[in-house]
Amino acid sequence: MPVGFNIDWEKSLAALVYLASKNLPELDKYKACKLIFLSDKYHLVRFGRPITGDTYFAVPYGPIPSQLLDRINALERNADPELQRLLEQDTRYTNPHFHSRAEANFSALSQSDIIALDRMAELFGQKNFSELKSITHSMPAYSKPWESRPEGSKRALMSFEDFFEEDGEAVQGAFEEMLEQYCLETSFPSRGV
Repeated sequence: MPVGFNIDWEKSLAALVYLASKNLPELDKYKACKLIFLSDKYHLVRFGRPITGDTYFAVPYGPIPSQLLDRINALERNADPELQRLLEQDTRYTNPHFHSRAEANFSALSQSDIIALDRMAELFGQKNFSELKSITHSMPAYSKPWESRPEGSKRALMSFEDFFEEDGEAVQGAFEEMLEQYCLETSFPSRGV
């Protein structure tokens, strides 16, 4: 049974808005999804848990945090009042660019969450979509499910276990911590991680 987490909406939205507060160039939904993935991966392999807890799928353009992307798509249709309060959309672009609104509150993010988000913004925030697509497509976390998806399928569920593969910076014991957290979460569903 693959490891899964419950999405933490407070952290997920705070992480998205935090990245938007960095004034990264061309921060649209595609770039935001890649930076959230990279941040979740970075955090998971170091601390044994992702920031958001979202479910990831490999799709043609790369990995997506599926539930957060649903909210971003709703925002673009002006159908998510909570996100509209947190993010400004620059609709001069085909894919609107996002900027944080002044009232954003990042208290839901832990110190380690912020370290991961800052590090990924520093390493990848200036990269364009094509560069980020190339980087994420080469990662086993994306390539394994994408290459083994059923013929004709346009998406494949990604495995948190694969986030650790070929990551030389993974902290020893983080994989075991992830498994322990997962066992706690599935044993006590109301508790969460």
